[in-house]
Amino acid sequence: MKLTTPLGIALILSPLQTPLIPVVDDVKFIFAFGDSYTSDGWNGYGDPLQPHWLSCSTAGPTWARELTDNMPRRARLINLAVSGASVDNRVVYTGVPDFRSQTFSFLNYIAPFPNEVPWNKDNSIFTVSFGTNDVAYSFKRAASNGTTIYSRDLDSYFATVDRLYAAGARRFLFNNVVPFDRALAGITQGPRLQAKLAESIVEFNNQLSAKADAYCASKTDIICSVYDTHLLFSYVMDNFRDFGFATPDGVCKSYAARSGCTVDPAVDPKCLGPVSAYVWKDGLHPTFAADKLWASGVFGQLFSSVVTEQTPYLA
Repeated sequence: MKLTTPLGIALILSPLQTPLIPVVDDVKFIFAFGDSYTSDGWNGYGDPLQPHWLSCSTAGPTWARELTDNMPRRARLINLAVSGASVDNRVVYTGVPDFRSQTFSFLNYIAPFPNEVPWNKDNSIFTVSFGTNDVAYSFKRAASNGTTIYSRDLDSYFATVDRLYAAGARRFLFNNVVPFDRALAGITQGPRLQAKLAESIVEFNNQLSAKADAYCASKTDIICSVYDTHLLFSYVMDNFRDFGFATPDGVCKSYAARSGCTVDPAVDPKCLGPVSAYVWKDGLHPTFAADKLWASGVFGQLFSSVVTEQTPYLA
């Protein structure tokens, strides 16, 4: 799919505008922390390097896998994301290993063993993608648009980032929260709660941007980037036909039930087309087709100084 010129609007850099990696060939490892939008099925317990049952929320590869597999030189994705995770269960409890726990697993099973995973500060990217569950589990009871609870949540977020920094991480990509208030998960709340959900997502994202700016400015040897998935998905839903989608928010039940990480080409005649005709696989999770755009945007932002027409994402 050709990324049309208007998509440039959706790839606007955050206030942290320095490209993350000046040389793509340096990247050998991508460490991914997050929730079901990123996870490939690891449950958060034990050694994350051990084989596990693969499961993806996108009916195909997630954005993190797309990003990793389509680099000019194949990098290795080490995915510590856990479906259902929040930043900190002490702030927003979801009952599964949170960002703190995922980082604990990294520090115990990966960081101390360079012979098994020979990562270093120059050959690795650390991606952090939280907020969907934090907002979804809290917005109804949070005062106003959640200013207080998200401040606590994001203070913990960057305290955990600092633990990764202390272990040697220096290159970070932070994804903000997609506008899932515009998916069925939000629409079915009714107008009042949908509006509150939308305001809560914006509040979380604004605080993430501000706290990322402050944290990264406090380090002299760190390189950070915030990718605006909210802007991207808003633009795609507003212009869904331009990207080959048949609906901005509809879903098909048979596709919603799929959990594999590879694309199943089978087409349900009751649907509007294949899975790729939908922005959303179900009421909350994007399809792999939408995630391809996400991965493309992240790639363009991280490696903006070296993107050429030969880059797979621009084909």
